[in-house]
Amino acid sequence: MVYIKKNVKQFTIHNSQFTIRNSQFNMSDTKSINLLIVDDNENNLFTLRTLLHEYLDVHILEADTGPTALKILMTQPVDLIILDVQMPIMDGFETARIIRTRKKTQHIPIVFLTAAYKSEEFQQKGFAIGAADYLTKPIDTPQLIARIQSYLRFIEQERLHQQELEGRVKERTAELLEANQLLQQEIIKRQGIEEALHYAKEAAEAANLAKSQFLANMSHELRTPLNAIMGYSEMLQEDAEEMGQEHFATDSQQIYIAGKHLLELINSVLDLSKIDAGKMDLYVERVKLNDFINDIVNTVQPLMVNKNNTLKVDSLENLGEIWTDTTKLRQMLLNLLSNAIKFTEQGVILFQINRQSQADGEKLIFCVVDEGIGMTTEQRENLFQPFTQADSSTTRRYGGTGLGLTITKQFAEMMGGTIEVESEFGHGSTFILSLPTKVKTVSTVNSSEEEIFTSKNNGIILVIDDDALVRDNLKEDLGKLGYAVAVAADGIEGIKLANKLRPNIILLDVQMPQMDGWRVFSMLKSDSLLADIVVIFIVMEEDKTRGYVRDATDYIDKPIKREQLIDVLDKYRINDDSSDLVMIVDDEKMARDSMEAIIEHQGWRVFKAENGQVALEHLDDKKPSLILLDLSMPVMDGFEFISHLQDNEKWHSIPVVVLTALKLTPEEHACLNQSVETIFNKDSYNRGELTQRIHQLIAKSLAPE
Repeated sequence: MVYIKKNVKQFTIHNSQFTIRNSQFNMSDTKSINLLIVDDNENNLFTLRTLLHEYLDVHILEADTGPTALKILMTQPVDLIILDVQMPIMDGFETARIIRTRKKTQHIPIVFLTAAYKSEEFQQKGFAIGAADYLTKPIDTPQLIARIQSYLRFIEQERLHQQELEGRVKERTAELLEANQLLQQEIIKRQGIEEALHYAKEAAEAANLAKSQFLANMSHELRTPLNAIMGYSEMLQEDAEEMGQEHFATDSQQIYIAGKHLLELINSVLDLSKIDAGKMDLYVERVKLNDFINDIVNTVQPLMVNKNNTLKVDSLENLGEIWTDTTKLRQMLLNLLSNAIKFTEQGVILFQINRQSQADGEKLIFCVVDEGIGMTTEQRENLFQPFTQADSSTTRRYGGTGLGLTITKQFAEMMGGTIEVESEFGHGSTFILSLPTKVKTVSTVNSSEEEIFTSKNNGIILVIDDDALVRDNLKEDLGKLGYAVAVAADGIEGIKLANKLRPNIILLDVQMPQMDGWRVFSMLKSDSLLADIVVIFIVMEEDKTRGYVRDATDYIDKPIKREQLIDVLDKYRINDDSSDLVMIVDDEKMARDSMEAIIEHQGWRVFKAENGQVALEHLDDKKPSLILLDLSMPVMDGFEFISHLQDNEKWHSIPVVVLTALKLTPEEHACLNQSVETIFNKDSYNRGELTQRIHQLIAKSLAPE
């Protein structure tokens, strides 16, 4: 802001010895610059206008009061303001303050114009308001023109800079538009590629499934006659030995050995195809490790004798028990030991077994060390590839299909373990197999079956099976375990009971007349209130593949074994205390599902009820730690449900969080506050606040009195 001193209402120009050419102060493009003069004296306005027009090529706007100046500023662009201080209605200081408070005008430079005798008094005040400069009256013309010219040059530079920035923005915008077009083209191209890949994947999966089915059928067709050949060769060998025909006995033995080798190859190819198709199952059971290792050692001992090798077993005296797939573990260890025997002659093979506690749980470490031919770096890199041996010379000398180690590695990874190899060419190899002691999270079962069947559990199990004998046996066995068991003879009755009881687990027979298990399963999963129930199929072996496609939870084989049944039930923890269960009571499916997603993301389990009546029917068997309750529901609303909770001594201590879209009256708020922990508005609740509150309430409910 510029101060120009004036003699009250008379404007006198001090122009001594001042001669200047107009061209000296002309700017290249000042016609577009607007300069506003604000003064209540008409003579002063005329004098300033004349002076500025004489030396500067600018567009001049005039105002004789502060309010008039403010109106002009709101309607027209202004680049510089010359503002008189002493004016009626609104003085220059008050006008400047308003200009500085408006976003549209706060950046405009203000030059204050003031009388000489007020200069010192107004100077500090003007700069405090935000003056850019000040001038005094009578005006020193060179000083006035020079200062205003400097501001105009600054404004011009700012405009040029702004134009340059706008040009850059336009260029950048054009570049971004071009890049966006290229990106859209790339997206369309990639979508086409992804679609082609999707079709290719579907075709490959279909081909892979066809291959697996073909291999399964072929293996059956090949193994049946092959077993017959091996059986007859054994019979012929026995007959030849009894008749003293040694050469016939030797030939029969060779037929048997060739048949056995071919059978092993067929089984390996079938195993590999199952692994590739994702159809290989894990059947976890409890194993006494010492007995298991002794059986492995006895199996490989004859092979040791044939190669004049010595087997040294190094393990703890008592290895204890593990939970694992016995068949696959046996196959892996026999593969490793057989390889060690195959490539070692007249040497020592070390078989070490140890248990180790690691960061991710307890591990079982199997180590097989041989004194065989060893491997080069290149051979180790291809070791676990299917149909690959060390090299062609190794295959010619030692035989083999190259599938054993591939299958061993796949089995190890399926069971959550690893296999590693250390080898030096000419100095033997070391294979290290590491597996978890519990392949799956399976609850430890007491060794005494009587103790198992007399234990008391909680939970509801629904059995759907058309076989009356199966229903009766399951009801008796599960009843001894302490479960509440309901049975249904067909799918229609089973669906009705599932809606009524909301069981923890459904045992479902696959093969039933009228409505088979697959259709019942689909109906259960399509109902949002039943979709979360654990469904365990009762199946024959050939039905399992179809079940995998439909994402079944688990299986129990026919005929049903009680031990397998117990293991499956323990795996799904239906006999656990429901300390992490949250009950959602809401008649709107979308609301139930959204709440369920939030709660399950936090690691809690969920039971959903569509109204208060259903929730009340399941409070005893579900035992929730917390209830999320809607107020507006059919059959029984939230207010009535809360009333029932308060009247029941077993239930009134369960914390309740209300989620409602209703606008509650002060009376309703007061009533609810006496019975519930928190009230959240459905339309505006904070997800983080809700989960934190649930954490607090569950922790509080579990804390000791």
